[in-house]
Amino acid sequence: MQHLARVLVALCLAAVAGPGAAHPHIFVDAGLTLWRDPDGQVTAVEVTWRYDELYSLILTEDYGLDPDYDLQLTEAEVAEMLGFDLNWSAGFTGGLTLRQAGAELDLGPPEPVSLRLLETGQIETTHRRAVSGAAPGPIAAQIYDPAFYIAFEMILPVAVAEEPDCAVDLIRADMDAAYDALAAALEEIGGTVAAEDNFPAVGALFADRVEITCPA
Repeated sequence: MQHLARVLVALCLAAVAGPGAAHPHIFVDAGLTLWRDPDGQVTAVEVTWRYDELYSLILTEDYGLDPDYDLQLTEAEVAEMLGFDLNWSAGFTGGLTLRQAGAELDLGPPEPVSLRLLETGQIETTHRRAVSGAAPGPIAAQIYDPAFYIAFEMILPVAVAEEPDCAVDLIRADMDAAYDALAAALEEIGGTVAAEDNFPAVGALFADRVEITCPA
């Protein structure tokens, strides 16, 4: 009951917040692992999302998970929930972009890999997507929701599978510039957001970027 009470309080606070203050709604820490073939071409990517504690709590309540609050999920619970976050609505394609030499690579549909409940109470999921059109060479990756309903931070591990010598450079988003641009966009539409689909598409401005380079 204590967990449910915390959810209800948080939802009440969100309900009284102004429309502009309601974005983003969900906070996700993200990371990824690239898989390369013997020729050095990226063929697949595994993406990990770690949901914030509040949203994780809402999910466990909604799905009836972990009723004894021991932070342990049964195999049946995992099987029932695995892939719950891969039924993307129109306009959202998973948030991931991979680019090489400025060109965006093609990504296949997501396949669930794992789901777990961490000691912090956070739900963490991993899904896998095929990658096509890559060539040997550096890769740039970003994870973001254009509508900024979800705020992603690429602060979880980023790596190339079985290739520890690859270099990973994280370039954090310029938050001051992003918020200035958001303020300007809101002012342009009158300073308030009348509906969810009226929120400016500013997610890319808040996106971290990771550059991955492997030895030739």
